[in-house]
Amino acid sequence: MTDLQHVENRLGFTALFPEDARHYLAHTTDGRPLRDIAREAGCHPSTILRRVRKLETLRDDPLVDRVLGGEDSEPVERELTTANMDFVIDAMRQLSQSRAMLLYREGVVQAAVVKTIGEGETVILGAVCLDVAAALVLRNWIAPDGGAVIKRYRVTDEGRSIVPKLVAARDARAANAHDFCHSPFQNVLADRRSRDRSQNTGPGFESPLSVLARRRGPDGKPFLPAEFVAAGDHLHEDFAIAGLTASDLLGWDDPEVLQPMYEQAEHMTDRRRCEAIERTLDAIKDLGPGLSEVVLRCCCLREGLEATEKRLGWSARSGKVVLRIALQRLTLFYARTEARKRILIG
Repeated sequence: MTDLQHVENRLGFTALFPEDARHYLAHTTDGRPLRDIAREAGCHPSTILRRVRKLETLRDDPLVDRVLGGEDSEPVERELTTANMDFVIDAMRQLSQSRAMLLYREGVVQAAVVKTIGEGETVILGAVCLDVAAALVLRNWIAPDGGAVIKRYRVTDEGRSIVPKLVAARDARAANAHDFCHSPFQNVLADRRSRDRSQNTGPGFESPLSVLARRRGPDGKPFLPAEFVAAGDHLHEDFAIAGLTASDLLGWDDPEVLQPMYEQAEHMTDRRRCEAIERTLDAIKDLGPGLSEVVLRCCCLREGLEATEKRLGWSARSGKVVLRIALQRLTLFYARTEARKRILIG
């Protein structure tokens, strides 16, 4: 279970807050003039004013209001530790599971992460500190999903896409402990305005899997079943942890091309990254050159289906069919892998 009871310092989690929230708190809590904040941020005062007004409207949400309203007693200054950030990663991974949600009711000291199984049965996956939960809402990693007395929150597409990056950043930090800086996730937690616009992870972006999972086939069932989406997310996470790039795997046509990467992984001291590389290569090799290309582009690189169709010279709207076939095979590959593990353990 994710235990964040000891993570109770709001100041310790301002690294999770988006820039808009920090500007809002500087103005409303510290009493700083908008012009001073704008001068420091390098923008016009009217921009800061719009951000302040936007954050004010978000205070209808009880979790956000709790942080922005200064409900807590005076906090003690404490550094944001990597251990505390690991708890955040664990919470996001739990919320990214199928049918998982965050539940919050006023008066509780922690929000619960739960998952529905079968016919309405609910299991508790963990608990999240309220300040962390509010930071996740402000980051748009989770969003309200209804509820009156008990508020429900579910992971957003942006939140789901950030999980592999958080995990990869944690692994990179562990492998390069001597390069540790004050904010261990400063590159991952950068604000949207500073993102590389060549990557399809900006505001409003949805991965091809999320879009297709909402579509229905002629039989009324989802075009992509949940297990297909889970398989694609599994590969995406392994790809990110492995630290592989598009040039490493795109365009391969012979299994021998992948062998040097297997050999490189065997000599790595970081076992987690080594295993992620091997799992990724095994999955890619099982799919073959053709199917692996569309899976790598749509699942790992988050490239849109239309862009993939153009790059590969396919006819319009054919990509979703090929992607579905590839994800079906990828799902079977992971099922066989898990079955072999159980046999070895037994």
